[in-house]
Amino acid sequence: VKGEPVVIDGPFAETKEQFLGFYTLECADLDEAVDFARELSEVNPSGGSYEIRPVSLFNPARVPA
Repeated sequence: VKGEPVVIDGPFAETKEQFLGFYTLECADLDEAVDFARELSEVNPSGGSYEIRPVSLFNPARVPA
């Protein structure tokens, strides 16, 4: 579908059926992540979709003993 990207909040499909790769970004907010996804769609015009999900970094070395 050409035009403006559509932003939705779920439901999400099974990842085993469509997961082809991932990018890990550090963004200030959702708007910055959506802007990055728009840039990806410009360099990958063959289509596809991008899911934006928050993740947390866990570093066991930083946990107090």
